[in-house]
Amino acid sequence: MKYILYFLFLLLAFSCQQYDEGKVYIQNKVHNVKLESINWGDYPLAYSLIPGETSGVYNIVDKEGTFPKSYVVSFYMVRGDKRVYLKTEQAYQLNADEDLTIVITDSTVVVNPLLY
Repeated sequence: MKYILYFLFLLLAFSCQQYDEGKVYIQNKVHNVKLESINWGDYPLAYSLIPGETSGVYNIVDKEGTFPKSYVVSFYMVRGDKRVYLKTEQAYQLNADEDLTIVITDSTVVVNPLLY
């Protein structure tokens, strides 16, 4: 019985740990192109988004307390058989317990890192 109580105490202690968490979404508002392999830093946000589509939620759980997190978005822009790798110039910041919606539009400033 003593061991069961000890085990339950440890289980309760570890399950009550608080972790910081944030949620990230991405929207494709670029006309006539599909976005593929979309990442925010090392976090994969979506495999593919057609124009007007929004990704599902991506939960960022931080066990080390390193919020805020700030990264650029990288993706492939695809139209027909043409495909180009791009990164946003702007970094997008996520704070703990917030939702971040990143919107990629026709006017989003991007660079092709393969040209530098």
